[in-house]
Amino acid sequence: MKYLFILYLIASFFLPITSAGQQLIGLPLVNNYNKTIYQGGSRTWDIKQDSRGILYFGNSEGLITFDGRYWKSYALPNHTIIRSLWIDDHDRIYVGGQGEFGYFEPAQQGGLTYTSLKALIPEEYRNFADIWNTISFGQSVFFRATNVIFEFKGQKITVHPAAAEWYFMGKVGESLFAQDKKNGLLVYRNHHWSPLLVALPYTDMKISAMIPLGKDRIVISTLNNQNYELKDRALIRLNKEGWEDSYTPSSARIDDSTFVIGNAKDGCHIRHINGKTIQRIGVREGLQNKNISAVFVDQQQHIWVASDNCISVISYGSALRYLRPNLENDVTGLSSLIFDYKLYLSSSNGVYVAPITKGMKDQSRSLSSFSLFPKSDGGEAWLLKELNGHLLLGHNKGLFQVKDQSLIPISNRTGIWNVLPLSSVYPVDHALVGTYQGFELLHYEQGNFHSGGQLRGILDSYRFIEQDDRKTIWASHPYRGIYRMRLAADRQSYQADLFTKKNGLPSDYQNFVFKIKDQVVFATEKGLYRYDYGKHVFVPALDFKVFDGLTIRYLKEDQDGNIWFCTNKSVGVAQFDPKGKTYQLVKFPEMEGMNTSGFDHINTYDKNNIYIVAEKGIIHLNYEKYIKEARKPTVLLSHVTVKSSRDSIIFAGYFPKNLSGNDKKLNAEEPQLASNLNSFQFAFSSPSYGIHEHVEFSYQLVGYDENWSPWAHVSEKSYTNLPSGHYRFQVKVRNNLNQISEVSSYGFTILPPWYLSFWAKFIYVILGGFAVYGFFTIQKQIWKRQRLQYEKKMEQLRYIHQLEIEKSEKEIVKLNNEKLEQEVLLKTKELASASMKLLENSGTLVKVRDELAKLEIGEEEASDLKRVHSLLKDVEKNSANWDQFASHFDELNDGFLNKLKSNHSGLSRNDLKVCAYLKLNFTTKQIAQLQNITVRGVEIHRYRLRKKLPVGKDQSLSDFLNEI
Repeated sequence: MKYLFILYLIASFFLPITSAGQQLIGLPLVNNYNKTIYQGGSRTWDIKQDSRGILYFGNSEGLITFDGRYWKSYALPNHTIIRSLWIDDHDRIYVGGQGEFGYFEPAQQGGLTYTSLKALIPEEYRNFADIWNTISFGQSVFFRATNVIFEFKGQKITVHPAAAEWYFMGKVGESLFAQDKKNGLLVYRNHHWSPLLVALPYTDMKISAMIPLGKDRIVISTLNNQNYELKDRALIRLNKEGWEDSYTPSSARIDDSTFVIGNAKDGCHIRHINGKTIQRIGVREGLQNKNISAVFVDQQQHIWVASDNCISVISYGSALRYLRPNLENDVTGLSSLIFDYKLYLSSSNGVYVAPITKGMKDQSRSLSSFSLFPKSDGGEAWLLKELNGHLLLGHNKGLFQVKDQSLIPISNRTGIWNVLPLSSVYPVDHALVGTYQGFELLHYEQGNFHSGGQLRGILDSYRFIEQDDRKTIWASHPYRGIYRMRLAADRQSYQADLFTKKNGLPSDYQNFVFKIKDQVVFATEKGLYRYDYGKHVFVPALDFKVFDGLTIRYLKEDQDGNIWFCTNKSVGVAQFDPKGKTYQLVKFPEMEGMNTSGFDHINTYDKNNIYIVAEKGIIHLNYEKYIKEARKPTVLLSHVTVKSSRDSIIFAGYFPKNLSGNDKKLNAEEPQLASNLNSFQFAFSSPSYGIHEHVEFSYQLVGYDENWSPWAHVSEKSYTNLPSGHYRFQVKVRNNLNQISEVSSYGFTILPPWYLSFWAKFIYVILGGFAVYGFFTIQKQIWKRQRLQYEKKMEQLRYIHQLEIEKSEKEIVKLNNEKLEQEVLLKTKELASASMKLLENSGTLVKVRDELAKLEIGEEEASDLKRVHSLLKDVEKNSANWDQFASHFDELNDGFLNKLKSNHSGLSRNDLKVCAYLKLNFTTKQIAQLQNITVRGVEIHRYRLRKKLPVGKDQSLSDFLNEI
């Protein structure tokens, strides 16, 4: 039995290495670009890469380029196929086509311009077919057709006719080789082709590639899938066993020990230096088409594959690989474990196992294959767990022990999620088993496991379970909350309390429990939390603030203290710095969307072997290689487009001559654009083909933007309506390891409109000078005219002022006269009134005299009476003053009384008095007093006057008199 086991180990570990049927267990990731993406013809014949990382493809429709984001195409003048490519040290692209060859180089506007060399060919050799090989050697470039090899050097072409037919031409190190049908293998020395192997030992041998491997070793690949080693001017056949005759038109070196063959029958073959195929990559492994026409290995060891209607990239040099146990029918990985030098994978349909080469640093490079473990299918295999040196399997059908080639049942309960050891002391006597419905106890005695039966308590699905240092068991349910549990002393039952949002959790949903750094933490929608026993609530875990804001679904700590995690669609690691006791997040964008979301599991075997379950088996990550070989990214400016009524590209991604996109080297002429060309679109990329869709860019338009833009995945930026001035667009790229590229930039100037140009401004200055001179001249005339007008105006104002003064004086005189007249009139009225009063009194006194004369008096009274009579005579004399008053009144009133007497002769003396009174505006009462009569008497007198005078009915007597 012992010897059989040894033989089994030998068969398991050593035979896979030597067996031609087994391959590398890890498959590289494959990305396909069909012709609707690269916009070219159905066949691609050759692939090359320049110093900046841009890839070039010789296609049926011309030259196609790819910079990581953008595809571009350039046609030959005769629009024929490009069969071969070569890029020299100055990034000049030499091409060979059908009846045409020449080179592409950067044009002034940053595009590629083609120069044909056909005109330099001697006339008799211009009739040639396809150029199958193009190679630079020394200062010459060689183009191989079937009947002739053209050597281009110093604007001159030298012709090397074939002795019979040129089959091949290739370069290895400092040697140039060619194969002729008649003369065999030749080497180019001293400007001549010298025989190396005149007679090839193998009939109909046609070389397709010569590959340098290791030190001073050349492997020759032929069109019929054979490999030879060229050693000491002899050929040694390598792949004698298992050889299949098939068309292999292209080969390329991967590293010192491996190379790739492009096969027209079943895709790519990765072969060892000894000629044996160690991996085949065909349609099942991810290629879109298996008919390969060309292969190429780029600077990052990615294999580019040209097949019918497709260009594919195989991330062979990547630190990530797929482990797909069933290529015919992919299964979803659920957990993985390395046990007894075998890799076990539990999946959506059983357990798969593959031997791992002992001592292999990168286990994905093991020559092995997966096989389905017997009787493990028929349901989900949820868990692989090593306990007490035994391998346990949690299955949909129950709990099993994996032993040799059989499954030993432990418990037949449906649905086993997890197994939690209840002790840290080895061996563990008791473990808690989380099932679809509640818990089950697991016992270990005398090297065997047996079930202790179901425990009494709340029945729920317990997939995530952990135990803290207080022996408290925590279990989480993604849709209910978190359970806190205590086992009974007899371990036959448990008590559970459910915690939800009201206990401090951010939400009732999406909560998970894990054990990190010897403490139980709870992954939530807003980072990691812990339970505060003092406050009896959940609080943020301050030790793990690096996860704040992340919705964590899975956590796993590795041996170096790094914490691996899964979110909804991505996988990452919080890299631990033991010096600063801090973490730095690193995400793996290459895995985005590939992991098993909701059923995540990471096996951190060591830093070279990290296993992440995926939708198609397992993803293997060589983390040490990933970090060590991470390259500082580079950024390329793909094109600059002026947006107008007719868009035009002013820069197509290539700086002229030897200039690159580097800030320090960019001294090319910068375009000067018209003022109406002020809207731009900048497109940029990074030739990081393994993760080209996951890098982030930041940009700045110097002269417009004050700061750099935030990091983002977008690779285009537009600006509109830029003002005139000088600008420089700058862009940089950052990868997921926070490595930042150098800055690439492009400068340009927007000219001002014609009316703001230099000459326009010069003319404006001259015109402005004339305008200023004219302005001051005109202004001087205006000032002079204004001064004259001002003086004239002032003269007028002075004259007007004088007139105003005179007028004012006249007005004053007039007013004074009017005042005097009024005063005179008033005095006249008073005088008239007084005079009339006196007259009336005089009349009265006359009457008194007459009455006294009638009296009969004695002699004694006679003397007294004479004296009274004498006094009355003096008063009568005063009545004569009426005539004087009338005369004076007429003088003051323009002869009023005379006019009245002359016009109305029938007026009496008394009538004239009344008219005078009315003229003086005396009232009826005043007139009555002056006349010594009643008011009625005055009214009657006025009535008689209206009769004597022609006074109208509607006119007053006073108005009539005032009009005279």
